[in-house]
Amino acid sequence: MILIDADDGVVRVELPHGEVATIEGLSPGIPVERGPQRALFLDPDEAKTLGKMIDYILGQIAKGQLKIQPASQERLEAVGPRLFGLFEERSGS
Repeated sequence: MILIDADDGVVRVELPHGEVATIEGLSPGIPVERGPQRALFLDPDEAKTLGKMIDYILGQIAKGQLKIQPASQERLEAVGPRLFGLFEERSGS
């Protein structure tokens, strides 16, 4: 697990066997990247609202009330479960 404290500029990496690495002195607001991806930090309420919006859009598509590009629909279908899993994993740790 990777924990980022944006206020203090500290990154803590917890590895599977209990090892911990800490990096200090990072500037607040520095982008977090993994390859071409960028992190979006959401609190639980924001994630819940965004998840409901995704469900609503996909529900409207299923009813034939809304049309979007197939690639966009595929992306929403892929990101929804990842979004919902963000805080479930954290609460189980």
